[in-house]
Amino acid sequence: MLEYLYLICLLCLTISVPILIRGCFQIHKELPTQGGTISDKIDDVSGVLNELADFIADLSNGIGASPVNTNPPTIVETLLTAFLKPNTPSGLEHGKTQQTERSFYEIIEPQTKQTEDEHNELSS
Repeated sequence: MLEYLYLICLLCLTISVPILIRGCFQIHKELPTQGGTISDKIDDVSGVLNELADFIADLSNGIGASPVNTNPPTIVETLLTAFLKPNTPSGLEHGKTQQTERSFYEIIEPQTKQTEDEHNELSS
């Protein structure tokens, strides 16, 4: 079964390689005309993108936003702010030295019924 699969793949390769080579020889005829239309389309797209960039720049200049620090914080700054925060959730005391008293609950044994006692006496 595997040999048939190899045979089919080899047959497909033998047919497709000459077709690919013939297409590569004909690409020289199509390249000048297709290249010109591709470059025209690229020029059109770049013109539209330039206009869009100018429009966005005009909008951002019209808003007059204050300059913002766009540099991301470094690892050292992040660690320092994490460890040196003045508003820590823990108070000045790290642990209470006074122990609180706990209440103890008495264990109440379940009361046996009279019939259980009689049954136990009879079985022994």
